[in-house]
Amino acid sequence: MNREYLRKFIDYLFFERGLSDNTIKAYKSDLELFLSFLESSRYKLSGITQKEIYEYLGFCTRTGLSTKTISRYLSAIRRFYRFLISEGMLENDPTLNIPSPKQVPELPEYLTIEEIEMLLEAPESSTILGMRDRAIIEVLYSCGLRASELLSLRMGMVNLKEKYLLVQGKGGKERIVPFGNRAHDLLKRYIEYSRPMLVKGFERDEVFLNFRGQPLSRKGLWKIIKFYARKCGINKCIKPHTLRHSFATHLIQNGADLRFVQELLGHADISTTQIYTHLSRGALIDAHKRYHPLSERNLSSITKDK
Repeated sequence: MNREYLRKFIDYLFFERGLSDNTIKAYKSDLELFLSFLESSRYKLSGITQKEIYEYLGFCTRTGLSTKTISRYLSAIRRFYRFLISEGMLENDPTLNIPSPKQVPELPEYLTIEEIEMLLEAPESSTILGMRDRAIIEVLYSCGLRASELLSLRMGMVNLKEKYLLVQGKGGKERIVPFGNRAHDLLKRYIEYSRPMLVKGFERDEVFLNFRGQPLSRKGLWKIIKFYARKCGINKCIKPHTLRHSFATHLIQNGADLRFVQELLGHADISTTQIYTHLSRGALIDAHKRYHPLSERNLSSITKDK
């Protein structure tokens, strides 16, 4: 019965809530772990209390999962129970009044302007794949796209004349993201010269393709970014999302309004965007320590100088 409840919940997320495939997969994966724990302990969803929920959270902690991951698991369980209660399948919600584990905000890693330039120059722009890869890096950075948004781009969503993308974000929400002259030139070159060589007679509407003429996968995109990061000697844990973080951080550092950045990133809640103000503030503090002549001197040392 537990698994049947899960199947109905997943159908609800897909058909009624219209959540993205990746979000639904995350819910399914998180809840399958929870149900496996219940089954191994011979618990039923209808019979568990706060005690069993805490027992599960303790189990997750002992396995070494991060606070962020455990909070996500608890959030999925909450939503699962709320659905079951709203549908009349269960009566009691054991997750009520259980606080989420306190999280220390993780500041996302980002690249400097110099590192971005190095990454952009790394692909061989005279080759078919090099043209594609340079366009990918530029679009990820200059438009701040999620990996899923880049991979879901269709030809009709690219407006080279007006220099903007029509992006489909989380929950199917669309937004317009402008791009500059360099992104325009790299995209135009890829679409006109490189992409026709990759299509190989197939009818493909996806913008970015692999060397077989098939839509580029998430794994393929991840490998591209990792390859060029190693090639130019950037010793950071870089993934496609790092370019999105860099995009937002550089905008904030250069004085962009937070609401403007929120709109470009497609964040539903501005509190999600505010993490980049912490990054910018940290950079200012570091710069002050590094360049201000009296920054590292304490009061006693100043008194002694007198």
